[in-house]
Amino acid sequence: MVGVGLGMCIGFFARGSIFSDNGSSDMMNSGGGGSEDDSEDEGWDEDGFLAEGSGEIKLVLVVRSDLKMGKGKAAAQCSHATLKAYKQLHKRNHSLLRTWEMNGQPKVVVKVDDEASMMDLSALAREVGLRVSIIQDAGRTQIAPGSRTVVGIGPGPVELIDQVTGHLKLYKLLHIITKTKN
Repeated sequence: MVGVGLGMCIGFFARGSIFSDNGSSDMMNSGGGGSEDDSEDEGWDEDGFLAEGSGEIKLVLVVRSDLKMGKGKAAAQCSHATLKAYKQLHKRNHSLLRTWEMNGQPKVVVKVDDEASMMDLSALAREVGLRVSIIQDAGRTQIAPGSRTVVGIGPGPVELIDQVTGHLKLYKLLHIITKTKN
């Protein structure tokens, strides 16, 4: 469910910003050299992605498990983190963004036990040069206002991201409900 929501969100924003680029890619290109022509779709499929990508770039979404967010809430928070990561990369490294897009925008959702662990992980990610997208909840539904719910790490090189997040367990949306006998 998180994957579907993230895919739809990214697909919507990718179509809107990639294909409507009005020549501003020179300023966003981190290489400093020549510019990329984003209007050229050579090699892209009908959805704007290359199916045969190398998968060398990914985004990891780290969810706090102590907040006990519902499935929809967790999906929404992950979507916020994905969009924030996308916008950061769009402003600062257009070349890396294009590589991530052409490889299907790989995303992995993992979990941490608490806010302190999430912030330690964020600091470590920054130390090794990765982008960090911390999401704070508005507090309109399940979570207290200002609570840090999810952090996006990357998109970045798989090897580097795995150094920071490779030890974390996958986040599962299914909540196991147990009944106790009285």
